[in-house]
Amino acid sequence: MKVTLADFVIANGYDRTLSILSEGHLDLTQQTQVVTLSRDDAPTAFPEHAVRSLPLHYSVCFPPCDSLEDAMMQSRTVPVTCPQGGVLVEEHAGVRVTYAQAWVTAIRVQRMGVTNRFEFSLMATRPDIATPSPLALMNINEVANLYAITGLTGGGATKLDGLVTADVLPGFQMDVFVSIGALNQLATFRLYEGTDATNTDPDSGPVIVRPADYATTTNEKVWKRLDA
Repeated sequence: MKVTLADFVIANGYDRTLSILSEGHLDLTQQTQVVTLSRDDAPTAFPEHAVRSLPLHYSVCFPPCDSLEDAMMQSRTVPVTCPQGGVLVEEHAGVRVTYAQAWVTAIRVQRMGVTNRFEFSLMATRPDIATPSPLALMNINEVANLYAITGLTGGGATKLDGLVTADVLPGFQMDVFVSIGALNQLATFRLYEGTDATNTDPDSGPVIVRPADYATTTNEKVWKRLDA
């Protein structure tokens, strides 16, 4: 499970492992505006404007440090560098829960030799559940091998322009094996912010593919082939 607060990684599912308890409870509270109108004795509620909040707790074991001194310094620096608040995101098994606002209520450190366990306690509000696109679920720090892509344009799951990019950050990079200039070849594409038009002819300039979900002012991103 991956958990991030603003730009800070609380858990990543690899070396910052989240402890999942077999038993536990979660209390969601909701604040709803209720008023009594002057001509009506019955109260009127506005649940469409209600705010939901959840107290969340994450017990995370960080990777072992090289020495006891390093572990001590980590126990000091991690709580300090953790943001005071921001957008909180939980991701697991293709599901993403986003909390529009969250803030730290406490951080506790348990030192175990060269290993530290951090207990992050937060209050989070306005949860929203969404299913990210396939690319958004991939690690942006690695080059993806999209072997299923067989062409640059034409839409659909097997064409580069058919991939959903609205929730993909610029900088995402992938390798595809497609026909470019009538030659089947391995090509590396990177997602950039931009308004460039599609060009699949390498003799006419850089190879650029505008995604089908490109939208002015909301998703101005294009695929650009990196120099061979």
